[in-house]
Amino acid sequence: MSSLLWLLLYLAPLLGITAALFAWFGWHWRGSDMQQRMDELAAQLSTAQAALRQAETDRATAQAASTAPALQDPAVAAELQALRGDLKSAQSEARLLRDQAARANEAAQALETEMARLQADLEHLRAEHTSAQAELENLRRPVPVPVETTPAPVETAEAPTKPKRKRSTPAKPKAATSTLREKITALENQLSTHQTGLAALTQERDDWQRRITQLEGQTPDDTAGLGSARRSLADSEKRLATATTEIERLRIQTQVLRRVEEGESALLTVPDDDLTQIKGIKKIISEQLRAHGIRTWRQIAQWTEDEQRAFSELLAFKNRATREQWQQQARALHEAAHGPLP
Repeated sequence: MSSLLWLLLYLAPLLGITAALFAWFGWHWRGSDMQQRMDELAAQLSTAQAALRQAETDRATAQAASTAPALQDPAVAAELQALRGDLKSAQSEARLLRDQAARANEAAQALETEMARLQADLEHLRAEHTSAQAELENLRRPVPVPVETTPAPVETAEAPTKPKRKRSTPAKPKAATSTLREKITALENQLSTHQTGLAALTQERDDWQRRITQLEGQTPDDTAGLGSARRSLADSEKRLATATTEIERLRIQTQVLRRVEEGESALLTVPDDDLTQIKGIKKIISEQLRAHGIRTWRQIAQWTEDEQRAFSELLAFKNRATREQWQQQARALHEAAHGPLP
């Protein structure tokens, strides 16, 4: 592994931790500012409610006084009309404040969801860093080379010629299996975190749907509040769809690596193939494939569509496997060396 790749692997968790700290400080700062704003909105709402109660009291007083013939004059009627106008203004302001409080609550929930996602990404980076360190130590470990001793020649008689011994293929290193298990565990942790976030997003969507139903049945109509609630519902549904797609992607990757892990026992006696003979697979990609349990041409030749997409995402080579026909090349190499595939 080149020094540049090691440097990138070493800096990746530090950059992830730095990004998470900045996100946390930003969330904390915005959360405190949002709390101050919510307190101000609550104070304004209390003032508006007090004014509303005072206006209702004045209106009741005016209505009671209007029953007396002596108070039926234009001044009383004008004052009553002004009180009614104040009442409508107070009701509009109260609805506006409720809408602002709902938006502030929505923003706080979005920040909490984003913080949970950043924490999950940080855990994933830590797991990847640990796997990279284990793989690097495995690559740095020297491979013992057997020393063959040559027997001393016998002077009295010619030594018989020994047949050449076929060198046996060394067993698969256990470090690769443990690395694959760590990758599967990291994917399972990510999947669990996203499933928890999916439940929260589903609850948020259901809450907005109930809020819209309440606003649609409210009299008089709250057009501003209904529009804001519908926008919030659309945003919640969009984030829910994104989370569902991510969970499906992680689920497929986990299933693929589990199948590879289950097939490890069948490959214990099978020698490793030189994956770099496939055009497009260099040494780094070959090492990454081996770390994910892919060691033979046969495995690549028999990839399913899900397996090819999963490894393309895990190793970030996008559609190179399809564009460079890795499966066709692997089949040809396997059949030339080991015979036809079923």
